[in-house]
Amino acid sequence: MKAPIPKYEEDLIHEYIVRTYLIDILENDLNVINQSNFKLHEPYTHLVEHVLKKIRFELRDMKAEMKKLKIKVTDQKRVNEDFVQYDYFAHGYRGYNRYWDAALKMHGTRLLAKLQ
Repeated sequence: MKAPIPKYEEDLIHEYIVRTYLIDILENDLNVINQSNFKLHEPYTHLVEHVLKKIRFELRDMKAEMKKLKIKVTDQKRVNEDFVQYDYFAHGYRGYNRYWDAALKMHGTRLLAKLQ
């Protein structure tokens, strides 16, 4: 269910969700890289950390904007094996965005391609 909020705020919520999803994925990947038997850990680690730093800076700015607009997004909830849901609160309304796992992965992949 979508709350009656401006398109700009809907887009802000969507971009925030995609970035938090991508941070979770990249942090897990970083752990895998550190535990693997690569001969050259540093280039992979440096690349992932560099992208994480960019995303965290963007998230910081997004959180400030969301705080100014009085928007709050909760952590994801698994709806079933294929979908996750993010609840949000904006202007006294409660809404949620549901994402198919594959679609969220696609959004994250596109964002990652832009950040490289």
